[in-house]
Amino acid sequence: MKLPRTLKRIATAAAATLFLSVLAPAGASADDLSVADLNLRTPFECGQVWNANTRTNHNPLLSVDFQRSDAQGQSVLSSASGTVTTVADLGDESYGRYIIVDHGDGVTTLYAHLQTQSVAVGDSVSTGAAIGTVGSTGGSTGPHLHYEQRVGGTVVEVVLNGVEIYYYGNTTITSSTGC
Repeated sequence: MKLPRTLKRIATAAAATLFLSVLAPAGASADDLSVADLNLRTPFECGQVWNANTRTNHNPLLSVDFQRSDAQGQSVLSSASGTVTTVADLGDESYGRYIIVDHGDGVTTLYAHLQTQSVAVGDSVSTGAAIGTVGSTGGSTGPHLHYEQRVGGTVVEVVLNGVEIYYYGNTTITSSTGC
């Protein structure tokens, strides 16, 4: 049975509350599990307008592709402060050149199909730090940024600048990172 989006969110919030009240260690709160509470930022420079595209055949399903006409070579910024845990190049396969940043409390972000990578594993990055540039590497069919937010290793619905990305379709989003 397919649940309406609002009902699904209520059920998810109730499940998280139940988990925290029964299984979480003393002192844990819902904040520990939420990407929304981290206030993750759009991974682009201030004022840039991007199309955030989601689709039912995307892999993984809740990832987002950011596109615009002049995407190639645009700076990619870290969505929040954290530590770089992965800088990899899968060649012509899958993500191609990609980076993963760990933001703590099990929250990570992944940036893929990069033209360049300007960080190394172990680097500390701040919100808005340049980590690479948009490209078309791996299994990409054109310049764009493939982006994921994960909690505990599971890809979750993307929230940026407090804006929920529309599933499944397009969301126009203006970056406020560094403004």
